[in-house]
Amino acid sequence: MITNLAGTQIRAIRANRNLTQQQLADLAKIPRATLASVERDDGNPSLAVVFKIALALGTTVDDLIIEEHQRVQAIQKADMPTSKSDDGRYSATIISPPDSKHLLQLVFTLEPKGTYEGKPHPPGSEEYLHVLKGEVIIEVAGESMHLKRGDSARFGGNVHHIYQNPTHSTAIGLVTILEK
Repeated sequence: MITNLAGTQIRAIRANRNLTQQQLADLAKIPRATLASVERDDGNPSLAVVFKIALALGTTVDDLIIEEHQRVQAIQKADMPTSKSDDGRYSATIISPPDSKHLLQLVFTLEPKGTYEGKPHPPGSEEYLHVLKGEVIIEVAGESMHLKRGDSARFGGNVHHIYQNPTHSTAIGLVTILEK
């Protein structure tokens, strides 16, 4: 059953666009009475009806049924897990939401002359590295690439990889891991 969230959202979007119920019903190719019923939550509209309305509004069904406060998820710094290498030269903070299923994002710092050996991820994974500050040499399966501030690299996350900071300044990077 689609709750009154759809009706509330539809009514709000329709009003924001200065559309009458009849105009939206015509765009959606549904009877005006059906649209009125959906907006009042007077029944149990089919997914097909809500889909037609979403198309007519140029939006998605998700946008019509997800509560506004569910659309943005904030994570407080205190709730972000952090880890450090044994030698303390590498530290990382996970910045992606804890319930992300196939995405992991982290910001790391690598102290001068520090090295961090990345852990391979499941087969099919991709890893993206973006250098925010300093320089990082990334070694992936024996191939090295020297990245400077603003540079990015993409590689298979399931292979052996090493991050190295060749300089006398701290390096900061953003890593995004997509797991399949």
